[in-house]
Amino acid sequence: MIEDQAREFRGSFSGYERDRLFYRPDGGSDRFVQAAYVFGLDDDHDGRAAAPVDIDGDGDLDLALLTLRGLKLLENTSAPRRFARVRLAPRGSPAEALGARVTVRAAGVTRRDFVKLTEGFRAQVPLDLHFGLGDATTVDTLEVRWPSGETGTWRDLPVDRLLVVDQAAGAVSDERLQRWSDGSRPTVTGSPSPAVVAQVLDGDRAPLAVGRPAVINFWAPWCAPCNVELPQLVELAGRYDGEVDFAGVSVELDDLDSVRDSIDRFAIPYPQFLTDDDLMERFFGTEEAAALPATFVFDQDGRLRRLFRGAVTEAELDGLLASFRDEAVSEDTLRLLAETYRGAGDFAQAAAYYERLANLQPTRLDQIGQAWQRQRARDWIAAARAQRELGELAAARESYAEALRLDPGNRTAERERRALGSR
Repeated sequence: MIEDQAREFRGSFSGYERDRLFYRPDGGSDRFVQAAYVFGLDDDHDGRAAAPVDIDGDGDLDLALLTLRGLKLLENTSAPRRFARVRLAPRGSPAEALGARVTVRAAGVTRRDFVKLTEGFRAQVPLDLHFGLGDATTVDTLEVRWPSGETGTWRDLPVDRLLVVDQAAGAVSDERLQRWSDGSRPTVTGSPSPAVVAQVLDGDRAPLAVGRPAVINFWAPWCAPCNVELPQLVELAGRYDGEVDFAGVSVELDDLDSVRDSIDRFAIPYPQFLTDDDLMERFFGTEEAAALPATFVFDQDGRLRRLFRGAVTEAELDGLLASFRDEAVSEDTLRLLAETYRGAGDFAQAAAYYERLANLQPTRLDQIGQAWQRQRARDWIAAARAQRELGELAAARESYAEALRLDPGNRTAERERRALGSR
């Protein structure tokens, strides 16, 4: 009995203890405030590891959390401050930098750290060291003490850079961080979805993609960057055939022969759709002009993961799509998607996600899913009453039957159906 309960357990083994974040306000105070609730970080999951890491290359540290519910990435969206990122390049292997101590002095403040593999409980951290510098405009001194005892000091180095310390050369070089382009962030004003129905070129209307990761590419034959990226998309479509759905959406509507010529010239194997006002508003919001090309990448749960405004490269997409293979299904994600689609009135998609959620707990349907079914049953009862008033008795009987299928114990549906049958 206890083993069965443990297998079904989805809560916290630590008594629902909420996460805590201790924050020191500006002004030089040494007092830390428990502010997890303010920042939306007071989850009650069982944490297993936490690692500060610059996920998007913008110079500040984001947070990667591993819990019993899966991996969670939290982006740092605070105002940018000065920083120094230090990477040690020893004479031999990178492991020879482990234990090296680095001291950074800037604007009268001294900061120290050392190169390590792990920090905290079961968390591997980057070998690069990150130093927040506040408003400092220069790194006054950078000192490195290598595990061998050798030391080096460098002065007047730039901030907001990756500082690479070459032990063999005894020199420091600086590089810009490799970061996501501003256009790649999924900050959209519309409500894009791979399940949106659109007009197929030379065909009927159909969903862009359903059930798998999807790459939706908006393009036009006369768009020069589109012609650069199309061969790379064709290559990726072949590489991920059976794993990822690709779809093209042409914004060229007048000269469809040019669209067909481009499809033949690039040997595009994936389906092509034609855009319309509703589709453009769904993906681009109320923008007057949408940049071309534009590529929307969705994961297997229909979540928008990246938006590329402008030409995308094969390397950018390949790593992202490959990462989907290792992602586990999260109950929280499925519940959120089900509620989102239900709120939008897309009950078919909502039902699909509720079914997947229920499959994670075969002994019972998720409580939210049950509530949704009862609500849908009430909708069918309302429809049956309207049909009854119009004299459409056969349709009303079918509506009552559907309500009882969704909610077998609904006494109202059963009573009114019987009354209808006795007339």
